[in-house]
Amino acid sequence: MDASEDYIWPRATSELILLPVTGLECVGERLLAGEGPDVLVYSLDFGGHLRMVKRVQNLLGHYLIHGFRVRPEPNGDLDLEAMVAVFGSKGLRIVKISWGQGRFRELWRSALWNMSDWIWDARWLEGNMALALGHNSVVLYDPVIGCILQDVPCTDRCTLSSACLIGDTWKELTIVAGAVSNQLLVWYPAAALIDNKPVAPDRRVSGHVGVIFSMSYLESKGLLATASEDRSVRIWKVGDLRVPGGRVQNIGHCFGHSARVWQVKLLENYLISAGEDCVCLVWSHEGEILQAFRGHQGRGIRAIAAHEKQAWVVTGGDDSGIRLWHLEGRGRPGSGVSALRFKSCSRPGALKAVTLAGSWRVLAVTGAGALYLCDLEVRCWEQLLEDKRFQSYCLLEAAPGPEGFGLCAMASGEGRVKVVPINTPAAAVDLTLFQGKVHSVSWALRGYEELLLLASGPGGVVACLEITAAPSGKAIFVKERCRYLLPPSKQRWHTCSTFLPPGDFLVCGDRRGSVLLFPSRPALLKDPGVGDKAGAGPGALGVDSGGGEGETALAECGPVSVLPSLHGKQGVTSVTCHGGFVYTTGRDGAYYQLLVQGNQLKPVLRQKSCRGMNWVAGLRVVADGSMVVLGFHANEFVVWSPRSHEKLHIVNCGGGHRSWAFSDTEAAMAFAYLKDGDVMLYRALGGCTRPHVILRESLHGREITCVKHVGTITLGPDSEVPSFMQPDHLEPDSEGPGLIDIVITCSEDTTICVLALPTATGSAHALTAVCNHISSVRAVAVWGVGGPQDLRSGLTAHVVSAGGRAEMHCFNIVVALDPSTPSRLACHVTHLSSHRLDEYWDRQRHRHRMVKVDPETRYMCLAVCELDPPGLGPLVAAACSDGAVRLFLLQDSGRRLQLLAETFHHKRCVLKVHSFTHEAPDQRRRLFLCSAATDGSLAFWDLTTVLDRGSAVLEPPADPGLPCRLGDPCLTLQAHSCGVNSLHTLPTGEGHLVASGSEDGSLHVFVLAVEVPELAEAGGGAELVPQLRVLEQHSVPCAHAAHVTGLHILSPSLMVSASIDQRLTFWRLGHGEPTFINSTVYHVPDVADMDCWPVSPEFGHRCALGGQGLEVYNWYD
Repeated sequence: MDASEDYIWPRATSELILLPVTGLECVGERLLAGEGPDVLVYSLDFGGHLRMVKRVQNLLGHYLIHGFRVRPEPNGDLDLEAMVAVFGSKGLRIVKISWGQGRFRELWRSALWNMSDWIWDARWLEGNMALALGHNSVVLYDPVIGCILQDVPCTDRCTLSSACLIGDTWKELTIVAGAVSNQLLVWYPAAALIDNKPVAPDRRVSGHVGVIFSMSYLESKGLLATASEDRSVRIWKVGDLRVPGGRVQNIGHCFGHSARVWQVKLLENYLISAGEDCVCLVWSHEGEILQAFRGHQGRGIRAIAAHEKQAWVVTGGDDSGIRLWHLEGRGRPGSGVSALRFKSCSRPGALKAVTLAGSWRVLAVTGAGALYLCDLEVRCWEQLLEDKRFQSYCLLEAAPGPEGFGLCAMASGEGRVKVVPINTPAAAVDLTLFQGKVHSVSWALRGYEELLLLASGPGGVVACLEITAAPSGKAIFVKERCRYLLPPSKQRWHTCSTFLPPGDFLVCGDRRGSVLLFPSRPALLKDPGVGDKAGAGPGALGVDSGGGEGETALAECGPVSVLPSLHGKQGVTSVTCHGGFVYTTGRDGAYYQLLVQGNQLKPVLRQKSCRGMNWVAGLRVVADGSMVVLGFHANEFVVWSPRSHEKLHIVNCGGGHRSWAFSDTEAAMAFAYLKDGDVMLYRALGGCTRPHVILRESLHGREITCVKHVGTITLGPDSEVPSFMQPDHLEPDSEGPGLIDIVITCSEDTTICVLALPTATGSAHALTAVCNHISSVRAVAVWGVGGPQDLRSGLTAHVVSAGGRAEMHCFNIVVALDPSTPSRLACHVTHLSSHRLDEYWDRQRHRHRMVKVDPETRYMCLAVCELDPPGLGPLVAAACSDGAVRLFLLQDSGRRLQLLAETFHHKRCVLKVHSFTHEAPDQRRRLFLCSAATDGSLAFWDLTTVLDRGSAVLEPPADPGLPCRLGDPCLTLQAHSCGVNSLHTLPTGEGHLVASGSEDGSLHVFVLAVEVPELAEAGGGAELVPQLRVLEQHSVPCAHAAHVTGLHILSPSLMVSASIDQRLTFWRLGHGEPTFINSTVYHVPDVADMDCWPVSPEFGHRCALGGQGLEVYNWYD
């Protein structure tokens, strides 16, 4: 391991931190947020743009910020300057800042003062700071010169879990301490001036049965609120706490959280609490829940702040997200469920169906065949018509469009369909379409140009009716345009339909769960290209259906394209076209993104809705361009936002099996349903959206398990065309803000995120999130990264993800230009294939002879092995928790994922796999795989020999249907005494440099030589099996104080490692064991993975660390 050159020590600096938000404070029209040791400053002036003004890095050193305290000004004006005390853990720093005229400036900062104990609270006292410390003592501190003026302990020197300081002078200072005994201790530090001894508590208050995490005092009303581990919030009547000997009375015991309550804050009219259940509750002072804010993910909400003048509540979560909510008092204006009082002696018959014509007109039909209209402005029912032929069984559906388009359709059990103009019901048109029951009706609208009504009859026949209006507008014309035939199934009728832009095709969903594509016009039926793709057999193109009496004999057209049983047996509930894609929903709890290419439907991506929503009823596009999901969660109707992970509206309707209807306009959202023989209506002004602002998007709700760099994008000088170039070919002028790294992260929360990381702005933009996994995602591998000739079409890459429940997914990502987004980029994801071991076992014909795979098997690590020639498709090696190393073959550009071979050589959990290639002059390129297990052993496999035809290394399976068995490795090495958590290789002139890191904090580095025998030595027909030999090896026993979870060899003379001890360490490689260069402390706890990559010669290297958060470092060579 010769050092090829003298290396200048790298200097790693932190660029970006995404950590739990642990401190929030509103200062005038600004918001201060604490994230690790950094301070984020936001401008909350809604007259302009909502934006982050400044990030102050590393303000509190190695401490996490827990709070801010702003010094009160005599005139109360904090709009220009403010003196802020920032504290957390044992650190305290005072900063004077100016933010006048929209510019943030730091005027002065004190030194970082280190206390002897944990700081629970701080308060300004006439220029000095009073600090409540962790073992029930109070310190009066001079922050300018950094000296302690007073240090007063309490006689009860217990450990505190929270504290609250009250008063403006040292003489009246009062501390309310939350002890580990679940009591509140009230005492007065100024009492120590009398005899200079520890002060005894004045009062002890009991009530909670768990540790008290937070407390808040409202002086104007004499109230104290406490939040506890027992999931409750208590309200105490304490009066003026600055007066000793007062009475304490518990006036409220509030249960609303389902987990521990972390934070509580008292306002003049409200009480705000937030906890581990990721819910922020707004209470009245009497203990009534007024509002519930849900949207954060993960382990809870850590910080809250309030702006009473603007009626804002700001929350910061463990998911690193920051959200602003609006206080709305007792009930949201214009929202709530009300009965429309349909029951009356003048309206006989039971209600059968209900629908909405816009958001202000309700239509209902009874068992007597009567159609009624209710105008919500006057709340009065009016009978439009009555037809005995529609009694007992009747379907009702209003036409889409603004305020219902003025039409509705009724269908009977005898094949009749009636189209009714709502304003002129006497002009209704009656048709008899089938000899039998009409199973379903649906509308399809193309702008204001074309309106179709589809009705399903017996035998899977769908009649397509064209609706046009007379020039006078008082009459309508209904003409049967064509008929379609659905594929055979037990429940053979369609459930929904929509036009595919520009309008030549209709996309339909059926009760079988299939999605179908039909031509929309009879002229298209004569197109030979379409006819060739139509379904054959009865009902195919050009086959007469031989309609019975009352029916028009029309040719029945089969579908041009079918995705059979896409949503399972429960059926498709809606189809929507938006942004060039088709979106479908179903009762399988998922929604699909589809693409139509060459008149063929192709699945792009499958997304899950929120947990527990197994009936997804539809999708709606809201004003900001995002989508909301409609569905049923148990007995509730829910409007859910995938972007904010929040239930925007919840209606306890009893479930989706009864008749219901939904309508959404810019003015209001409406949901009508039948319950207890009446029409119930839920309305909310402002549509589906909710008045809250996401100041910063959340990243992951749980720990990040893997980080992978995909590629680097350089935006052009005009920021209109991205340039996809390799880092080594970047021009010097291209570095800076125009350089964006694309990184993929996966997490325990079952999601995969694609992030854009600009090199100079210190920010991260989440481009998209993929939620295909049913369990935690533990590993990601990337291959096939490239930029096409047309730079506007994007940066492409193939991605394989794997994790719990032995589940693996393959998808393709395209990062393309989108000027409408903050990052100026957008990411499009196409799902290609998936694989699960238990499903693979279920498909085997001889599975009764086989041992069933443990469904709890986890994939721990992935490695992509690109074969030579590339046309064969890459191999994916997976390290498995059941002791196996499995090889999967990706074929057809990732659309087929096949289990090829497996080995149980390690006989214990395999933690890591890593692939590398060996290239030598006049020799064949060879592919190797290295695996590492929990016993500290490494095994090397020659995959080139394995894949050769007739190779003895790949043994045939013991039973039919099983994968092949991988033979013995060509080299095994005992590198560590316990599990190997990191592994990396680098080719050198001598061979391959291999480094590994273990759970015991040790490093092992060795040089591996690959020796391929000559043909004469191997014999005439013998295969050339390479020999692996270790030239030299060295160990560093105590390189880190904890598990080494990240390792990367940057060059033959430099290596970087990361550990759970939160140290990023550089090592010099050369003759002898690796030598320590320097170390940097990072702020991400429990780091699980690390990835490093070169950005440019001018910018150096970047490193991403993922654990309970994400941190990005860079260093220059």
